[in-house]
Amino acid sequence: MLKLPAAFITKYQHLLGDRAESFLASFQSEPVAAFRLNPLKNLQDYGDLSKKHPVSWNPENGRYGKISGQSDAFLTGVVYSQEASAQFVARVVDAAANECVLDLAAAPGGKTTQMAADMQNQGLLVANEINFGRAKILSQNIERMGINNCLVTCEKPNALADLFPNYFDKILLDAPCTGEGMFRKDPNAIDYWHPDYNDECAHRQKEILKSALLMLKPGGQLIYSTCTFAPEEDEQVIAWLLSEYPDLQLLPINKPEGIEDGRPNWADNNPELKKTARLWPDKLQGEGHFVAKLVKAADEPTDSQTKLLKSNLNKKDLPVIRTFFKESHLSFPLDRLFEFADYVYLFPEDCPSIKGLRVLRLGLQLGQLKKNRFVPSQSLAMSLIPADSAEINRFELSDDQLKAYVHGDVIANLTVPLQKGWVLVTKKNNGLAFGHYSDHMIKNFYPKGLRTTLHD
Repeated sequence: MLKLPAAFITKYQHLLGDRAESFLASFQSEPVAAFRLNPLKNLQDYGDLSKKHPVSWNPENGRYGKISGQSDAFLTGVVYSQEASAQFVARVVDAAANECVLDLAAAPGGKTTQMAADMQNQGLLVANEINFGRAKILSQNIERMGINNCLVTCEKPNALADLFPNYFDKILLDAPCTGEGMFRKDPNAIDYWHPDYNDECAHRQKEILKSALLMLKPGGQLIYSTCTFAPEEDEQVIAWLLSEYPDLQLLPINKPEGIEDGRPNWADNNPELKKTARLWPDKLQGEGHFVAKLVKAADEPTDSQTKLLKSNLNKKDLPVIRTFFKESHLSFPLDRLFEFADYVYLFPEDCPSIKGLRVLRLGLQLGQLKKNRFVPSQSLAMSLIPADSAEINRFELSDDQLKAYVHGDVIANLTVPLQKGWVLVTKKNNGLAFGHYSDHMIKNFYPKGLRTTLHD
């Protein structure tokens, strides 16, 4: 039985009145598992997953059910485990192709990867995480999902604001919060809760929002979300924003059945706060969330002074890269190639200069130049759908071969016709990794850090 703090119980009994009993009882129910299908991948062979019960506010790709981290769907980035309420946030953002979008507190990457799918890998998506360890996990999830338009940074919000004034069409702040909405999913979060914790988080949220607004274009949208029920971090933060920034106004949010209006009486009684959205675990199949959508007044257009990134590739390396592209039947614009941290990246279109930025991922990592040869990266493999290039040298794994390959084994005694050299190893027509073929054997290049033993 989940033991809630006495002060937490008393607080919500006071706020919710007769409703408190069902709300507090919901914490004793099992959390509802859900996942998203990734439209950036080939989904044709995953009809069994597509047929699972859809999430009503994300019916195209959201499904209820558990996904094993050992499944081929997980390993190839076809699915992302993400509870249902969290999937609502990106639906509110509604990121579109060719927009410039910032996810300001992005780890572990659920909302980032959902927005990237909505953007169809076009435009620019900057995913920032201040904690380096969590930023690495964010970058890994972006790689697994086959995303190529994302710049992953590890910066303080105020440092980003200095580099990106009036820059973004949309900014999502899924704010660091008390996590009350995740108590039953992550009971350890209860240990951090104390009566003053909501106010402490609200202070930090306001500081981050100050930086976010400096980066938002006139006419741009700010989406603010939390996974807490606390008015101090939800309606009261939005009331503060509207009071401090008169050029902001709330936009209405489409609320499917079960999602409720915000509570003006929990802040300053501004009726506009009804436009915000609350997701309660006793009213729907999901955890607790709060979402608000604001727009910045579009006065005179402001031109950003941020410089664009240009290719820095050494001309002597171009023949090696061209040869790899030709042999692999791949094509990438050479003027968007950038050598960074010993790897060659394809950076997103209209990518800003990375000078002064702590960058973990610069778009799509293509590979590494080693002694006049090009070694393709895991990121490139995960971004490829063989149907997009019928001529690509590839090998489709059986279930048993998949288990062997992700364990690090070679694939030997092959009789299928393959060209000598690099081969894309696939599962259900989705890129998994690169291998190197010769003498009827595929040498294993699956990253050692990802290798695992799959069980039946």
